[in-house]
Amino acid sequence: MTGYKENQLIHIDPIEAFQDNYIWLIHNDQNSIIVDPGDAGPVISALERKNLNLVAILITHHHADHIGGVMALQEKYPHIKIFAPQKDKYDFVNISLKNGDEINIPELQINYKIIEIPGHTRGHIAYYDKKNLFCGDTLFACGCGKIFDGTHEQMYNSLKKISALPKDTKIYCAHEYTKKNITFALSLDPDDTNLKLRKALVSNMKNTIPSSLEEELKTNPFLKCTSLEAFKRLRDLKDQY
Repeated sequence: MTGYKENQLIHIDPIEAFQDNYIWLIHNDQNSIIVDPGDAGPVISALERKNLNLVAILITHHHADHIGGVMALQEKYPHIKIFAPQKDKYDFVNISLKNGDEINIPELQINYKIIEIPGHTRGHIAYYDKKNLFCGDTLFACGCGKIFDGTHEQMYNSLKKISALPKDTKIYCAHEYTKKNITFALSLDPDDTNLKLRKALVSNMKNTIPSSLEEELKTNPFLKCTSLEAFKRLRDLKDQY
């Protein structure tokens, strides 16, 4: 796996959807990949505005706000490849992926390694190109996803798996929750210098994503948990916050 080809200019742009979703648009000057298209409308608008050809869709998990636009995009762009977790079932044709798989998008000369990160859902996966991690709803900026059909233990282990990646990894999550998450983290530790600095840095920002893994390790309370029991307590506190 080589990640991006050297000297190739790749852009990663957010497409905003619903109230706080990010659909990620990865593209060069001609071709594009879409991550978690919950709504086809803004995706089509962005592709047409930038005059881009859609070649692939990457799905991290099965929730409707991440896949709701797939069928319409498949109809409009019938030759696209759709990648999705093997442990989930979908109504659309897809190439199923499991932990350790590698996929190649030749039109952009990008390779992704698949990392299973269950917890939010049982089948949740991430796409990693050695520089960027598209992690859906598992890790958020200064937070993590709720537990739905996965388990606390799965989520705890998934966050540990992400924490072991290189610190300069850019984290592309799927929701703009950063300011709320920082407020919660500060309620636990009001004197944390790194958190106060992060709050100041994002205070006037509309789009706070991506963050870096290094930043998350310094400020994300869920990544600081040293036991499953501590993680469960913290996740319960956040659910009630």
